[in-house]
Amino acid sequence: MKSKLSFFDLVIVGVMASVGFSMLLPAVLRQRAAARNVLCASNLKALGLAMHNYHAAYNQLPPGLGGTVGGEDDTSNQGRLGPIVPLTPFLEEQPLWEKIANPYVSPKTGKRFPAMGPAPWFDPAEYDPWAATFSTLRCPDDMEDKPDASKQEPIVVMALAMPDLPPGAIDLATLCNYVVCYGDGTYMMGENIDVKDVEAVNRVRAGMRGVFCGNQRMRFRDILDGLSNTLAMSETISPGENDAKESHIAQGIQGLSLNPSLCLKAHDGDHADWWGVRRGSRWADGTLAISGFQTVLPPNSPTCLSDLGMDDPIASASSRHADGVYALMTDGRVVFIRDSIDCGDSSKPGVSVGEGYARPGSQSPYGIWGALGTRASKEVLPNPNPDLAPVESGTVRNRNGQIQRGGNEDKWTTWTDRDGKHRLKARVNRIIDRETVELEDTKGILHRVPLNTLSDQHIVMAVMMYEMDLESEAASKSE
Repeated sequence: MKSKLSFFDLVIVGVMASVGFSMLLPAVLRQRAAARNVLCASNLKALGLAMHNYHAAYNQLPPGLGGTVGGEDDTSNQGRLGPIVPLTPFLEEQPLWEKIANPYVSPKTGKRFPAMGPAPWFDPAEYDPWAATFSTLRCPDDMEDKPDASKQEPIVVMALAMPDLPPGAIDLATLCNYVVCYGDGTYMMGENIDVKDVEAVNRVRAGMRGVFCGNQRMRFRDILDGLSNTLAMSETISPGENDAKESHIAQGIQGLSLNPSLCLKAHDGDHADWWGVRRGSRWADGTLAISGFQTVLPPNSPTCLSDLGMDDPIASASSRHADGVYALMTDGRVVFIRDSIDCGDSSKPGVSVGEGYARPGSQSPYGIWGALGTRASKEVLPNPNPDLAPVESGTVRNRNGQIQRGGNEDKWTTWTDRDGKHRLKARVNRIIDRETVELEDTKGILHRVPLNTLSDQHIVMAVMMYEMDLESEAASKSE
């Protein structure tokens, strides 16, 4: 005989369900934040793998600055291409590389460009490859702080397969959150030298002590401190409406290379002279102040230019993660480096030739952080180092700096249709009228696909992920 639940029993069940639900949602939100951090670390891992594959193919690393020189900005890239450009075919972006490496005709204007393209600051509306965006170059935490992106009209297609971008439908915000390490030098580190200039060559050899530098050829065998002890890449905050001064670059600071701490004072005060270009604003541009960093000021410090301009910067690693930055060691490991890492004395000058600078061959004046940036200075690093923690697969750091096992909720999913003919790497944006799933691909294009055309597995997945999003939104509003 079946017993019926009384009204009182139903109330008790409802209360218990509500309590359980309220306990579950914060965990879901934490897991989502953890997943974003995992994805950021995975991006650096992918860049490290591309770097190693490039070295295996060409027996050298891509230069910090390279390309063609001479002519106008539309006939030469002025030797300012960054290392991300030659890495594109190793980042599963072969079609993009083919456009760059061959002569190109703009579909919009008919203008012709030579192989390797124009200057990286050339109008990306005319030279489409400079407007290319791919998810590997963006940290999800940095993308979260882009309210201006929501104001842009999205591209919507009624298809599951990746479409060709219609003319003019290109995101001009060609941002990149990952920057390469130039070492601990402070004087003229952003200079694109002429190999015939003996003085400049000697200065470069003395001061450019990182894995990446100018147009100088670098191999793994040149990293005498060991690949596992030398930084290759880290992060930077890219432009956004709400970042205050975080991606801005102060300029015109006299004596910066002799006293890098002047950069900290400029950003703390009422400095009014700001460079017109900002950190991470052009993925193809190898200019140090835009796409590189030095291990001089602590992580999450500002970036500045001296009165000598963009050739003489102090560029810092930065991120929107709590208490530190993710970084790629040259051996391919990803580590989390705390802001509190030993950075020595930032008021001291770096190594260079010339009066007032540390002598060539000296150990870094910037502590463990500076030592991590040098490739052959024979510094001895402490082991273990509490401010430099390895990031294991599937782990991230929470806001207390503790390792936290990450979830998979925000990872991209490869969606397939019922017949298995079409595939698309995307994530669920929303479900419309319980009949259509809206997927957002890695280029920001929205695909509105009837649910019943997806595979059974992905129908269930779409509904579950969408319901989890609703629960997360409800929890956020209630806090």
